[in-house]
Amino acid sequence: MMASDDRLLFALDVGTSKIAALVVRVDDEERPPVVLAHAVERAQGMHEGVVTDIAALTRAIRRVVQHVNRMSPVPMDHAYVTVAGARVQSQNHRGAVGVSHGVVDKTDIVRAEEAAKAIAIPHNREIIHIIRRNFRLDDHPVSWPEGMYGYRLEAEVHIITAERTAVMNLRQAVEQAGIAIDGFVLGGLAASEAVLSKQERDVGAVVVDIGAGTTDVLIYAEGEVWHTAVLPMGGDQLTRDLAVGLNLPLAEAERVKREHGAAWWPEEAQVLREERVFVKPFGQNRSVAITRYDLVRILGPRMEEILQAVARTVREAEPPTQLAAGVILTGGTALLPGVREMTTRILRMPTRVARPEGVRGLPEKWRSPEFAATVGTARLAQLWLGQDWSASWTPPIGPWWRRMLKFFRDLLP
Repeated sequence: MMASDDRLLFALDVGTSKIAALVVRVDDEERPPVVLAHAVERAQGMHEGVVTDIAALTRAIRRVVQHVNRMSPVPMDHAYVTVAGARVQSQNHRGAVGVSHGVVDKTDIVRAEEAAKAIAIPHNREIIHIIRRNFRLDDHPVSWPEGMYGYRLEAEVHIITAERTAVMNLRQAVEQAGIAIDGFVLGGLAASEAVLSKQERDVGAVVVDIGAGTTDVLIYAEGEVWHTAVLPMGGDQLTRDLAVGLNLPLAEAERVKREHGAAWWPEEAQVLREERVFVKPFGQNRSVAITRYDLVRILGPRMEEILQAVARTVREAEPPTQLAAGVILTGGTALLPGVREMTTRILRMPTRVARPEGVRGLPEKWRSPEFAATVGTARLAQLWLGQDWSASWTPPIGPWWRRMLKFFRDLLP
């Protein structure tokens, strides 16, 4: 039985435009956690998911921690922290061993997975996640090899690395704010846990998390992660385009984008050409009228550039199966009208905009794509509860992986 404090988990989502914090309580490993406290603050000291000012970021993190701890029944001083950019790379790697006594036991599984993890990592990179993909026994796929007869056991893992200095700078800012780090979580991986169903994983899907500074792309094939990429582009670029194109302050450009912006609209939509929007440019004492179509002409090309980069990423990853579930869009920029339609056209896949699920008591404001990574981090933290290797080994939620968790718990002294 866990102590009361042990049942509380803290998810800290450090993004380019915002820092979101969520405290949840785990009543039962099989049930979604319950939200106890939440807070969100504007981020400072971040650009395209990378720290640019440690002192400014530390102050922003400290503010959101103070706010969430006012609601939390117990002050939280340790958290699972998202990694938003950090120049992420990924690769799949296999390792094989001979089965010791003709029947696969737990030791054989550990040796096979250690062989799969044995890969040279450049000194300037740090492993963020190692995700189990599958096993093969005597070159035949198996879902769980323990107790099966065979001679050669092969394990495949998906390894995600980030630039070491980027991770160190984020760690420094979080720790200076008084928070110990239980583990790092890639933002796109966390978002996937909050928006992707088991059926979508099984048939193949692309999760595209379009944030302010970065766009995370995760390709799922055969039930597990096949490829991970983080593109240094996002909603902030759309805001800057509006600011430059219409001579607006950044805050005004962001407001106009959120309230009136659209990335795409059918040419025959005459309403866009007639609907007026009032903006306040630099040097003007009064508002100036433009049309929503003016916004589409500015926002559309940049959004298309981002989605073309996503399409190239998917093509170059060469997934082994058709991605039948299509594209699952999340992140704040996914809310921009026309993004879903443009995604369907460019990637030539069915597309849906997904809101986070999997926690109880989530406020309505937080049931938005922009909080998918925060909610997903809380879900992953629940799965990793009690594990000291969670920062580098991240099994997705599901019955198969729960067997893996039980297996590793049995190995612990």
